[in-house]
Amino acid sequence: MQGYITNSLTDAEKSQLLKALLNPEYIKEFAELIPVLYNKASEEDIVYDEEKVEMMIQTILKGNTSPGEPSALNNKYLRDTAAVSILCSAEEHVQVNLKDRFFLFLRNGWVRYAAAAVFLGSTGLYGYYRTGIFSAATVKEVAAKQTDPANDALPGSDKAILILSSGKKVLLDAAVQDVITDEGVSIHNNNGSLNYGKSNIVAYNTMETPKGGQYKLALSDGTIVWLNAASSITYPTSFPGKSRVVSITGEAYFEVAKNASKPFTVKTYKDEITVKGTSFNVNSYPDEPGIKTSLLEGLVEINQALLKPGNAYISGKIIKADLGKELAWKNGVFNFHHVKLADAMRQIARWYNVDVRYEGNVGEIELGGEIGRNLTLKQLLNGLQDKDIHFSLEDRLLTVSQL
Repeated sequence: MQGYITNSLTDAEKSQLLKALLNPEYIKEFAELIPVLYNKASEEDIVYDEEKVEMMIQTILKGNTSPGEPSALNNKYLRDTAAVSILCSAEEHVQVNLKDRFFLFLRNGWVRYAAAAVFLGSTGLYGYYRTGIFSAATVKEVAAKQTDPANDALPGSDKAILILSSGKKVLLDAAVQDVITDEGVSIHNNNGSLNYGKSNIVAYNTMETPKGGQYKLALSDGTIVWLNAASSITYPTSFPGKSRVVSITGEAYFEVAKNASKPFTVKTYKDEITVKGTSFNVNSYPDEPGIKTSLLEGLVEINQALLKPGNAYISGKIIKADLGKELAWKNGVFNFHHVKLADAMRQIARWYNVDVRYEGNVGEIELGGEIGRNLTLKQLLNGLQDKDIHFSLEDRLLTVSQL
């Protein structure tokens, strides 16, 4: 198990470990071992709930399949790929590419136990993985077949609308590869990314993402922009002058191409952010408490205040940033560690294109942990739901109540 945590096992050793973990004789030992190893690695206390661990493990062993279907342990593919996971540190979350993870590991909060493993439920493949066994495309295909529109919703995807200088609107989709022309400028749409080549022609375009959409944009100067759901960015097709200026609504992550002689400025409805070459995230949704700019690297000037890496600017104040939380959406994850339910539900509503209403003072409940953004809404809510919270979806209206 220690070798698994440090990723130092050979393929043969991994196979041997998986076979051992699928043996009921080792289940109790495994469940007790994981919290010990995790505590040593993280120096954090984990609230260990033996009853929930046992229930989860029994679900694995029984397969919990629909009538007439083979048990999970009789399914060779699932048996061979049933990787048992452990909780990992926040530092590891930042270092790895999380986009294709089916599930990230939940920390103490929603699921108050330290052992995590594959759960094969009636809603389909549903589990926690240390490595990306199932790609995002596979998960989405499975989810699409099993999602009931009346009580579930598919996750967001790479989709947006490009508004050309003429006002013409072009639907952007990751599945479509084409070349769009605007005032002689060639714009390449490929695999969820819109790319502008160098040009001397200045025309203004706008990219908008709907609820349930996200998209990547490469500007003509080499700056890369990731646009979150329900957001927009307006920009020129080239930057011939002494400055580079774009404006956004919603949320965007920028990796600005360095050019010391030509500062890059991002305008929101309130703040103005100027850089020469840096990476930062801007959250400017109108329904959030304030515009928040979080700096990953470089130097940013906001309303004449200088922001250094690891810090964030919000409502005129500079505070320490939680970069893992601020950048989670870009990495395909919801980070709800120490987040109130009402704050989390705003993110969920944008990504799944649903409206939310509350019954009671449930919005003040604090969550903890991380979960993948490529799950269906029902799968995600199953991860959030506990003895205190109940969710009900009908015609895209999600009701959150307290039991």
